[in-house]
Amino acid sequence: MWITIFGSLSLWFGNRFILEYILQSKINSNKITQFLPLELTIASITVTSVIYILFYPFLIYLNILKFVLSNFLQGLFATCGLSLLIVIFYAGSQIWKSWWSDGEFLFRSKNNKSIENDLQNFIAIKNSKGIVNHDHKNISYFISESKIAFLVDTSGKKWITQYNLSELENLLGSNFFRLNRRILVNRQVISQIKKLSNHRLLVTIGQQSDGLNETISRYKSTRFKHWFHSSL
Repeated sequence: MWITIFGSLSLWFGNRFILEYILQSKINSNKITQFLPLELTIASITVTSVIYILFYPFLIYLNILKFVLSNFLQGLFATCGLSLLIVIFYAGSQIWKSWWSDGEFLFRSKNNKSIENDLQNFIAIKNSKGIVNHDHKNISYFISESKIAFLVDTSGKKWITQYNLSELENLLGSNFFRLNRRILVNRQVISQIKKLSNHRLLVTIGQQSDGLNETISRYKSTRFKHWFHSSL
């Protein structure tokens, strides 16, 4: 029994380590492609096969098994099938985490083109009095509350917009970044960036003493750092 438990744990942790390593390296290099599931599957089968091949002689040494080629191959195929289940479970959990933390799927294209020219320096907001043009320099951030996107200007005043954050992300220029599901921030109002565990970031908007703190997941942290430092 303890040998079965030990073998199962070895397979799980070995697969998890290599899958985490591959995924994080792809995120850091911004090279996530449609072939990522295949890469994870091949890596998992390879790790599983190596662990199985190393573990099998140990069982023979303990006189628990006798080497029979057909049994060896059947066990190898069954173990590789288990690795496929591990990949499916791992990839599914990562896609869910990505959607829950960022409002976008992990495999979504990372280089959306703005539908408006970056040289446009204002955005038009409709209200009861008509249309108000807000200069990008006077906008602190956009925040989604109860499915309504509000514009918050540098004075702290809130304006209801006719857009959602995804539309604003396309309308605005490169000075704005979607931190997470609920906020789109102007580069100029970011006062502090702190590193958190698991490659996450904590971004302070406004004054550090009473500013707004927002967390960026590891799926966006690399892109955020590239975006933020591109203006420096």
